Amino acid sequence: MRPQVIGISGSPIKNSNTDRLVQSVLNNTGLETEFIKLSTKKVQPCAACLGCTKDNVCKVKDDFQEIAEKVRYAGAIVVGGYSPYASLDAYTKSFLERLFSLRHQNGLNRGKLAVTVVTGIGRGAPGLDAASDQLGQALMMEGMDVLESLKVVGNTECMVCGYGQNCPMSSLSWVFGDDTEITPEKFCQVEGQSDTWAQAEVLGQTIAERLKKTQMM
Repeated sequence: MRPQVIGISGSPIKNSNTDRLVQSVLNNTGLETEFIKLSTKKVQPCAACLGCTKDNVCKVKDDFQEIAEKVRYAGAIVVGGYSPYASLDAYTKSFLERLFSLRHQNGLNRGKLAVTVVTGIGRGAPGLDAASDQLGQALMMEGMDVLESLKVVGNTECMVCGYGQNCPMSSLSWVFGDDTEITPEKFCQVEGQSDTWAQAEVLGQTIAERLKKTQMM
């Protein structure tokens, strides 16, 4: 049985905030779902070869073909990424570029429901809004109906690299100002962001209701 809702995460961190929020939306649908972590797959950027123009099948040989088949037949997709260097991450961006193979001529993703999830490095640091806008815009260009864009306060890598408190290139000063001491209370978990976590629950239920109505039509 094909999954009705596909969750995609571009976060390479194991069981990350991004992963857990994407999975929360999936779990709250009560439908057949599948979660895909892009860092465990090989999905290259679009090669602009135009080999997909006649049949909507990407000719780049990697794991995208299997993912594309699932996305094509799902009624909804939840895509999560994060915002290094004030932009959308490369794993997620490569996946989005490859969706062109489904878009060309026939628009095979038109009308598909979508939710976006983007995690930033935290508390006013740059990039979160820009990355969220990039992700939402890409899915809208595919003809998808983006229901909501969820934004998560995350944690910069400088909090766990071992050098963040003293490194002259550390991002801790962007996030915490002069207080760059790494203490447990500075780490953010998405489950503690009650409004965002509650939104995920509602969105999962909304997806289920909308797909049910579509099946009845």
